[in-house]
Amino acid sequence: MKAFLVVAACVVAVAVVPAAGLAAGADPNARAVFVSPITVAGTKATLNVRYRCTTGEHLWVSAKETRRGYSATKLMKEGSSRTASAWWDSHRNRFVCNGRFHTGTFTIDKVEKGKKGTLVDGSAWVQFCVTTGRTEADTVLTLSKSGWVRVNA
Repeated sequence: MKAFLVVAACVVAVAVVPAAGLAAGADPNARAVFVSPITVAGTKATLNVRYRCTTGEHLWVSAKETRRGYSATKLMKEGSSRTASAWWDSHRNRFVCNGRFHTGTFTIDKVEKGKKGTLVDGSAWVQFCVTTGRTEADTVLTLSKSGWVRVNA
């Protein structure tokens, strides 16, 4: 259920975030920047992100890609995981929200239900979302960053 709440909050945020994928959310000082390509190693991949958030209990990192790794606007839309050839994510990464900048290495994979495909050399649409709350009614998105990230498979 927690995973669903994080994804739902992030999907709503992406619908209102400009195409440039600026960090958005309830925390006006929250920021995130993708600082490395996604590096694929077998059934896992990693991405380095520099971020700052004041509050946050849950983190979701997601990457979607076309079959050939081309950037496609269809992956930027709500529900695009159905049309993506590859969709890897994770809700299991550790992170810190204390108002300071941190650089973390975050792992994505196909462990969680519904994930699919193989990430290939190219570009993936990445979402990095931090939320607070325990129920759908009290979940608040505090940080959302989306954008195209190079994939090295």
